[in-house]
Formats: sequence, structure tokens, C-alpha cells
Amino acid sequence: MARELSDRDRQILMKLVPELEELISKGIELEYRNILPPVANHHSRDENDFERRLSALSDEDMRYLADLVLEGTESTGCLYPEFAEVFFALAATRLSSDVADRLREAYESGLGCEV
Repeated sequence: MARELSDRDRQILMKLVPELEELISKGIELEYRNILPPVANHHSRDENDFERRLSALSDEDMRYLADLVLEGTESTGCLYPEFAEVFFALAATRLSSDVADRLREAYESGLGCEV
């Protein structure tokens, strides 16, 4: 499931983790292959922080992330269950309960874990 992040992926990542700009300006290179796992596992203090970060996205960006997960190019496989539930709950609220159910099914199917 590893991929090169597109320009749009990087823009979303920067919205979710604005502190990356400072790290990058200091010459630190982060070569993430996904968006959600590094945000949840490396940059969020807890589930509330993860929710706050995801809430900063537009509905269009949330739809884009959901579509990536459903097509199998964005990994949720290594999200802790609590973080995954935050993503599913926001998807239910912002997109639809059907989308959230399909995201949960993709997560539970155990699709890979690549950061």
C-alpha cells in the first residue's frame, strides 16, 4: 500500500500537522507513505488531538481521504482502534454513515500497515 504522496496528499498532511513546516525548515525530511497513520501515531497526543486535527479538514478533504482508504491506497491498518473510531465517527458526521461503515469494514479487514 506504500505510495508516493501527491501534492494534494502533502497539502492535507500540512493541514493536519502544521508543525511539519518548522521541521522541514530545519532540514528534517519525513518520507511518509500515508497520511492518517503518521498523524495519529506520531503527531497526535491522543484521540482528542487527532479529532481536532481531522476537524480542520474540509468535507472535500475528508471525502478524499475516505476515498483513498476505500480504494486501498491510504492505510488505516496500523491505527490504534481508538484513533480509527475517531476517523469513522467524523466520517459518519461529515460524509455519511454508509461511508463510515465501509471505512470500518476496510479497517477490520486488516489491510496493511504502512506509515
